[in-house]
Amino acid sequence: MKLVVLYGLIIGVFLSFGSCRNTDDEFLPDDVLPTVPEGYVRMQITVPGLTPVSTYALSSVDETHVSTVDVLVFNSNSEYLCHAQGQTIATDNNDSNKKTFDVDLRAAGNITGAYVMVVANARDAVNTAVSTFVPSTTTKETVMQSMTFTSSGKWNTTGSSNFTPFPMWGMTASPVSLAGTNTISSISLIRSVARVDVGIKFPDSLIDGTEDAAGLGSTFTLEEVYLYNSLDKGSIAPYSGRYSGTTVTAPSVPTTPDPGINDSPVPSYLSSNGTVDGFDTDKRSCTGAIYMAEHAAGDRDALSTNPHLVIGGRYGSSTADITYYRLDFVSGSYPNQTFLPVLRNHRYRFNITKVDGPGYGSATAAAEERPVNLTYDLSATDESLTSYVYNGQYALGVSRDSYTLDSKSRSATLLVSTTYEKGYKAESDQGWLTIATAGKETTTANAPGSPTTLTFSVDTNTGGQRSGTITITSGRLTKEIFITQKNTADGFTVGTPSSSYSASGVTNASLSVTSSWSWSVNVKSDPNAIVTSFTRSGTGNGTFYFSLKANSLYYSPSATFTFFSPTNEFTPVVERIINQTASTAEYRPTAHGGWAGSNVYWDGNKLTFDDTGVDAHKHYQGVFFKWGGLVGIDPSGTTWIPASNMVYVPNWNSANPTASTWEAKTANSAGYTTWALIPYAGGTANLGDAPALAYLTNAGHDPANRKGDICRYLTETGAAPGSPTARWRLPIENEFSQGSYSMSGTFDTASSNTDATGKWQSSGMGGYTKTTGNFTSVFQPFFPPSGWRDPSAGSIAYLTHDGQYCSSSPRGANAYYLFFTPGNRVDLTGNAGRAERTYGLSVRCVKD
Repeated sequence: MKLVVLYGLIIGVFLSFGSCRNTDDEFLPDDVLPTVPEGYVRMQITVPGLTPVSTYALSSVDETHVSTVDVLVFNSNSEYLCHAQGQTIATDNNDSNKKTFDVDLRAAGNITGAYVMVVANARDAVNTAVSTFVPSTTTKETVMQSMTFTSSGKWNTTGSSNFTPFPMWGMTASPVSLAGTNTISSISLIRSVARVDVGIKFPDSLIDGTEDAAGLGSTFTLEEVYLYNSLDKGSIAPYSGRYSGTTVTAPSVPTTPDPGINDSPVPSYLSSNGTVDGFDTDKRSCTGAIYMAEHAAGDRDALSTNPHLVIGGRYGSSTADITYYRLDFVSGSYPNQTFLPVLRNHRYRFNITKVDGPGYGSATAAAEERPVNLTYDLSATDESLTSYVYNGQYALGVSRDSYTLDSKSRSATLLVSTTYEKGYKAESDQGWLTIATAGKETTTANAPGSPTTLTFSVDTNTGGQRSGTITITSGRLTKEIFITQKNTADGFTVGTPSSSYSASGVTNASLSVTSSWSWSVNVKSDPNAIVTSFTRSGTGNGTFYFSLKANSLYYSPSATFTFFSPTNEFTPVVERIINQTASTAEYRPTAHGGWAGSNVYWDGNKLTFDDTGVDAHKHYQGVFFKWGGLVGIDPSGTTWIPASNMVYVPNWNSANPTASTWEAKTANSAGYTTWALIPYAGGTANLGDAPALAYLTNAGHDPANRKGDICRYLTETGAAPGSPTARWRLPIENEFSQGSYSMSGTFDTASSNTDATGKWQSSGMGGYTKTTGNFTSVFQPFFPPSGWRDPSAGSIAYLTHDGQYCSSSPRGANAYYLFFTPGNRVDLTGNAGRAERTYGLSVRCVKD
């Protein structure tokens, strides 16, 4: 079996704005649209128009139907401002794939830097989520994770007069200006669901829903399709880090509320239902009927929980009994298969190419076994390209048709996708316009249809405006990309900031701006809110001023400004980072990027923990660690018994850290025959105080001797979420003490637990939630009362009643830690009676 990935169309949204007030939807043809009301803006939505209406359950027009539009606005710090509903939604008389609507966003104010989010066909979900948002406080990521849709059972695809429109989402890639304009572009929407088609011998053509499956004659006919382990809820918006532009890179599965499995009954699609269930009249395919929420990739050892299809058909003759076969979302052939996630805005096509014999006697039996007597290919189409040419056999698509660049030397990229098996070649007609792969066809390194990035560059233009063309050829298909480069008078530069600005505060510091156009400035990032004022816009050459408040932090904060020209779409965005010195000379790490979602635990293969924003395992006790030790310690039982208690031992591979391994064994078999032998950092040496040393992440990090920062170690070895891109470390002591906590739930006193992996959690367990300070606006971590092992003999103490958590900070001959008990007490202390380094404590990591 092979996997073919194609890139298809996007839904483009071109926006205009007014004030945040809710209005009812009204549908009108374009020729009766009223004049744009005062303060309103007219938006135009462009939906895919590649395919004609066909006879399958939902047509291409149905798939892109828009019944409601909601617009949400955020400031340049990604904080929610307001929400409004689109009104007078109308269809273009000359192009049914274009719709316009008006929206009133005046409540957002005339800000020059705003993120604009558009949600279609999800009015109830948006209203429910919006009711919990706090203006200028709720973050964009919180908003995106708050909006969910129901995907219970079969999606309603009865027909064009009776179907449920698909939720769609999109957002501006960078802040836009809402000041003095009623037209802003462009936002591209993506569907929140995936489509699944299945057929017998589809042609090798563009996957557009209209192709006819050739079938296998009387050898096999398709009668039934079942969708196993689909989720009954989905996220309307993708989560941060799981998409780039309109390209989705990983599934976003809601954790609150947790999605269930559609299994009562399993969604079924039957040929006896005709076009209602998407079957063609010859029973060769089922298309345009199966839609599902995103789903994580399956696992070869978890057949019962992986998403998959079961098909039923008649093998040998039209009168034979129906026999059943399983189809998985995989690429490659068994046993060398890669299980694929189910991603939004993708179209998955199972193409049955051969049937060698009967399958199983029932759909249930087939679902429980691996496929037999059937060969199929899986194609995945990501509908994210804007322009296609198609000749009935092959398709060639690109991400855009033209570029307008300034006069400076620069490079740009273009996404190219083709179904032609030999790929494509690209050529330029100008010497100043060069292509990295000019004149070369892609090779078998990229499967037909997989997306490739074409990079081209232009030289500095010292004369007048000039034009060039990139011609892409794929078999008999060609696509021209038109490049315009402006003349030498065009330019956009920003001065360089000082290396660091005073911790005592700054008033009207300045940077010079040289520009051929009007320009605007946004604060892209200011996690510590050090910016108090700045110049928001200018015209031509000018000066940018900014002021910073006094810094009271123990580390050096920074803010990032973006400079751009709102009237010149392709003008390069210039970033300038402003650094401010720390308030003391002591060393502190930079501000972290969020708290982990759980304590460190053993997942059966390695020590790991949950990512920021994932709270499914927030009650996990976690395994214990001595201060600066990399050996995980079994938290079960009462007394420490080396002959039976487990340890999780890291085996460091310095030449290739990601090849490092873990062993789970009894303490005796690991050589730790007493509590005192389990390694930890620093011994009894007086290390001073953490702010000056950050001992564990620097001199104390010694993985060869199983000592150091366990969070850093899990990052280095690839066991931490998102590593190596995401980097993790232990918190320093002031990151525990900063901010406030709230207590919730019931505290009791358990004498022991029976789970050595750290996954044990008491029913109804109370704990403390960190509600302010240290990026809790992104994710508020919950700390369960995990107890500890005492520093002398390793006995368990105060499970479900008290909590102690490691920091990376030494205090003299001891160490800082977080300590709490029930009754509104949260302490951070370093006294000798509570902070000896030989305690066994839980660990909560932070993201650098």
